[in-house]
Amino acid sequence: MKQSYSVIAALYDKLSGNDCDYDRWARYICSVAKKNNVKKVVDLACGTAKMTSRLVKNGFEAVGVDNSEQMLAEARNKCRALFVLQDMTKLTLTRPVDMAICVNDGVNYVSDDKLTDFFRRVADNLKAGAPFIFDYSTPYKLRRVLADNVFYVDEQQYTLLWTNKLVGKSLRINLTLFSQNDDGSYTRDDETHTQYLHESGDVSAALFDAGFDVVEITADYGLTITDETQRLTFCCVKAR
Repeated sequence: MKQSYSVIAALYDKLSGNDCDYDRWARYICSVAKKNNVKKVVDLACGTAKMTSRLVKNGFEAVGVDNSEQMLAEARNKCRALFVLQDMTKLTLTRPVDMAICVNDGVNYVSDDKLTDFFRRVADNLKAGAPFIFDYSTPYKLRRVLADNVFYVDEQQYTLLWTNKLVGKSLRINLTLFSQNDDGSYTRDDETHTQYLHESGDVSAALFDAGFDVVEITADYGLTITDETQRLTFCCVKAR
């Protein structure tokens, strides 16, 4: 079993295109950035730079941080930015930046007991008053949409199987990729992920303890929250 985001890195952009409106997300993020006179942004769990590249196109200086070498290899082909191989829960930048973001479930990879420490690391690398925007998949999505379900993508060159199992307050995700070789045979690769369920009250408390004030909580970057919301977005500022 391989490290998360090693097997699927080359396919990530195709696989994350259906339910992720990066253009709309970028408009929300850039609006907050411009209101706060942001010049430099750190994109945590930046992956293949789908958001980093949009920040650069909008005139911001960006630093992308990810712990997957394979994802960063894809990112470096996408835009001119500084990309750093680093565990975001141990974030260490050379100097504080004007804004931090963590887009598309990065926070789901941080367990409840490590949330406050993670947020403190983010705060330590931000200037006073700097905004911090992040999202995560809700407990509703992990329990009711993903858990105990199997998904698949079947294309000419590859087939991907995605299984999900709820274990306590975490979701164990197994991905199996069958890739077609030039001779018609297939190579199988497997990788595993663990995502954690976070209640909004626990997240808000961890942010406060880390020195952040929550400006707003919305569904999916500016939408109205309902009982079936699958993605929450927090917009915060470093206050203490």
